[in-house]
Amino acid sequence: MIPLATRRIVFFALSPIFVACGSPHAGSPSSAPDSETVKQSSAPPTGTSIRPNTVFSEASFDFGEVVSGAMVEHEFVLRNQGSTPIVIENVSMTTPLLVTQMPHDVAPGAEGKIHFKLDTANLQGKFDGTILVSLNDPALPQARLAFAGMVIPPIEISPRPAFFVAGQRGQGNSALIEIVNREALPLRIEKIEHPAGRFTTKLETVQPGQRYRLTLALKPNGPGGRAADTILIRTSSKRMPVLSVGANTYLYERVHAFPEVVDFGTLRAGDAGRTPVVLMIHQEGGTDFKVQLSSDVPGLSLKSERGSKGDQYQAEVSLSLQRIPLGLIKGSIFINTNDAEFPRIIVPVSGQIVER
Repeated sequence: MIPLATRRIVFFALSPIFVACGSPHAGSPSSAPDSETVKQSSAPPTGTSIRPNTVFSEASFDFGEVVSGAMVEHEFVLRNQGSTPIVIENVSMTTPLLVTQMPHDVAPGAEGKIHFKLDTANLQGKFDGTILVSLNDPALPQARLAFAGMVIPPIEISPRPAFFVAGQRGQGNSALIEIVNREALPLRIEKIEHPAGRFTTKLETVQPGQRYRLTLALKPNGPGGRAADTILIRTSSKRMPVLSVGANTYLYERVHAFPEVVDFGTLRAGDAGRTPVVLMIHQEGGTDFKVQLSSDVPGLSLKSERGSKGDQYQAEVSLSLQRIPLGLIKGSIFINTNDAEFPRIIVPVSGQIVER
């Protein structure tokens, strides 16, 4: 997909005859009137004004939803309700939009059509295109038109191309995604590849050749903590032979802290005390959970408050400006609990303090 932030406006001059007339180029999108301006500025002239009067039949075009690779075409129609010809001086547009046909001028009482084409082969997701048409109309020197729609991939992974699964040790958890084929040919899922240590996968056919369901099951007694893996789905599609799906998993203990590491990053000495970090300590299913916090990090301040249900604590971790030394922050927060199975949790602390 071509990110919208990187699309640039490209300019297309008209014929050599027009260029020889020294016509100005189109301005930037920020200086153009909005869609409402296109309509409001198109009111017929009053009195005996001798000038063109441009009326666009529409200020925007929404092509709806198309599969990536489709060619979308549309014509914007403008009518001259004035008494002198409209001259189309310049047209600029968001890439990869292209203008394929347009008139040089539109006579009084006549209409002209500007034809655009959009190749969606390298697009995915929402497309918001802008077209700027520069005219010799004093009331509408530049018209802003919109060309928008949704481009979906030939093979769609729904609701998103990634798993996010968290579960408690001994219980695990699972999540699913669907693989939807939008190509003309039936789709076969030929192989699924991923590391085997933390989770398993299961593929089911919902509609042969068209729709499949993939389930990720977090192993209840697998490696603890967080991990980010990749699942590769090999298919029969020539356009998308390999689908990549993120597998973000987290297996936590019955008593656990979040985040698992308190990292202050790099701080200037004068700012250190203004960057508290919130640390949550949970006991799954607890009703009378109690903790005591301490640390071996100089200048570290710990303020904790017990939750109303008796199953968690919220601690505010901050650095004292009076006691914090310059240099690396390295140490731990020690959480002593009344849980016999998890009497102590250790949370690493890191960061760096530099001079102002």
